[in-house]
Amino acid sequence: MNKYSLSDIDEIRDYNRDRFTEFFPASLQSEELLDYLYNNAYFTAPSACGIHGAWIGGNYDHSMKVTEYLLQYTKDENLTWEREESPYIIGMFHDLCKSDIRDFKMTKDGKLKVITVPNKDKRHAEKSLELIAPFIELTIEEKLCIYYHMGKYDETLDYIELMDKVALKYPNILWTQKADTRAAREGI
Repeated sequence: MNKYSLSDIDEIRDYNRDRFTEFFPASLQSEELLDYLYNNAYFTAPSACGIHGAWIGGNYDHSMKVTEYLLQYTKDENLTWEREESPYIIGMFHDLCKSDIRDFKMTKDGKLKVITVPNKDKRHAEKSLELIAPFIELTIEEKLCIYYHMGKYDETLDYIELMDKVALKYPNILWTQKADTRAAREGI
């Protein structure tokens, strides 16, 4: 998807930072968190290589959409969380790991192409947990929702078996998976 060009990156970074500060609960924001997100491509990274969110800021757009769905499910399905801000934390940071593993290059025909950055830590959920930990102390439920947000897309049998057991105690894991899958299927 050729939604933007590389010359738009600074404008998109600032725009998404402003969206974040208006949307994300103020009680969880800090200068350190905002600086980290701003300086580590959180507001500009693509989400995937052509599958969904393959544009500048695509991972941020995806995270916003997942958060919106979690908030919608919370209201419509009367979900309860260990803390009120959990849908925001889980939705916005479940894919924080993608901020440094994907980038862009211009093709010879002038199209924007998502590339995978070599020699980067490609871990997924556990990396996201490690990256957000210095800024927000997560509840057990938040950690588990982020860790298991990939659901059945993680094809490791041990992961799936353990996830099924943990989801009995923490059913919001399944709502997180639903929100993430729905946003991805919509191309966001």
